[in-house]
Amino acid sequence: MKMVKKYFIFIFAFAFLFLSFLPNIYEASVVNLLPPDRTMIWGEYNYTYDYNVYLSKIRQGQEGGSSVVDKYDNHPKQKGIFLVMVYLLAGKISSIFNSTPTLIYHLLRVFTSVFWISTIIFLNIYFLKKTSLVNLGVILSFLTAGFPVFYKFQDQLWIKSYMDWWQELDILKRISFIPHDSLNYIFISVFTILLGLVDKNKKYFILLCVLLFFSVFVQPSAAILFIISWCLYHLIKTIWSRGFPVKQTAVLFISIIIPLLYIKSVTSTYPWKTLMDFHENNILVFNIKDYVLALGPIFFTGVAGGILVIGKKKQELLGLVTWVIGVAVTMVLFKFFPYQSLRFVQTANHIPLAILSAYLFYELWKTARFYIKAIIVITVITIITNGLAQTYFSIKAQTQFINQRALATLPLVPYPPQVMYPLTDFYNGLKWLEKNTGRQTVVLAKITAGNYIPAYSGNFVYLGHIAETPNFDNRVKKADEFFSGNLTEEQAFKFLKTENIDYVFYGPQEKENAVKDISAYTFLKAGYQSPLVTIYEVKI
Repeated sequence: MKMVKKYFIFIFAFAFLFLSFLPNIYEASVVNLLPPDRTMIWGEYNYTYDYNVYLSKIRQGQEGGSSVVDKYDNHPKQKGIFLVMVYLLAGKISSIFNSTPTLIYHLLRVFTSVFWISTIIFLNIYFLKKTSLVNLGVILSFLTAGFPVFYKFQDQLWIKSYMDWWQELDILKRISFIPHDSLNYIFISVFTILLGLVDKNKKYFILLCVLLFFSVFVQPSAAILFIISWCLYHLIKTIWSRGFPVKQTAVLFISIIIPLLYIKSVTSTYPWKTLMDFHENNILVFNIKDYVLALGPIFFTGVAGGILVIGKKKQELLGLVTWVIGVAVTMVLFKFFPYQSLRFVQTANHIPLAILSAYLFYELWKTARFYIKAIIVITVITIITNGLAQTYFSIKAQTQFINQRALATLPLVPYPPQVMYPLTDFYNGLKWLEKNTGRQTVVLAKITAGNYIPAYSGNFVYLGHIAETPNFDNRVKKADEFFSGNLTEEQAFKFLKTENIDYVFYGPQEKENAVKDISAYTFLKAGYQSPLVTIYEVKI
């Protein structure tokens, strides 16, 4: 019992981490439920189209790439860039083990999530100090959830949270979600710790500058949030009696601006300008009220704790306060810029709120009367109960979705694809491309096959991802026109050669609106054939 008490927060945190992987473990157990014409591609635990993009970057690292190229474009000779490098580097490091991109991705996910929950524990220890208070802070950090939304599903009462369409807010998924998101959480956490240390030793400031520089290449939101937090922190300290560190602030701005200018440069031309085009044309609008409700009771207790910190001039906790305020500032500010305001939801705002809440409860408890202590106990129990309930329903919803996905049979190729496992013929076609074509090969297919091919075959594609394929809508129209079979022999051949296309993937989705079978084109030679999928080589 003494050992359990001493290491409680670690036992609790890693138990919670295990729960976050439970749906993936469960998925592997239902392979026997699949229809005979389907193949389980294990591990697609988030949005399939983006998940396959990450796998394609890992594959590039395995194949010896030193920078990232856009394989969702039809120009193999494009210049590589230094973005999303965490996946390419993971592929390079693991290439000696001959592992699949899927396995590498999930090992990376395990590594970053273990690092992340360790960071959460360290944050609580660093800011709260006392063992009992640290335990409370860690519990709140993991179990804080949004206000519950009750609804009926299959004649049963279910619970979900506000903004459940943004998966990173799910109480369980956020613990071990996308690796670069976890790294982003870690960066902002480390920055906040260093914020209070830079005055003590210049080495901490140098470390801060270096980490800021590299964090921008993982995801800019943490660095942008931190520079605002830094300014708020020192403005408040200036009001308290100390001057503003102008020189240090200028150096920090330079540390961030240099990589931001690089990103602006590489995203000013295609294919990577497509990312900016997508963000500008598809701004994800969300309601601030819904976000507050998605944070739950911890928002109000955390804000109250922040007010108490400022009122009592607790400099050691001020970084947590400016972290929270910084998120609010960035959300408002970036509603007027192409960079998604919603990205600042991905900065683990619930963590400083949970730690500030624990501080609030502690300060109130010290001098409070019985009825105030009773309110504190009820509040903490309510937060924990709500968190446990939403954890249960998160697991239940994810496992039920896996069951439905495993049993699904129609349509043959769905859109979006994450609602079904792919056809065996479809998957075997991907493996055929992997074994029989070069990595510079360009393949024409419709959206689903086009999305899978760079991840599982390693080829370039004409179209495959709405945010990484230049002129996506126009390419969809041209692909539809080709697969209709209505083009003349000369028109079809000219289209394929103009667009650098070497192979044509012809499956159920490609045949959906066909008027004529493209096999009539004499320049197409079948390489892979199955009852549902044919892959043609374009012969000159």
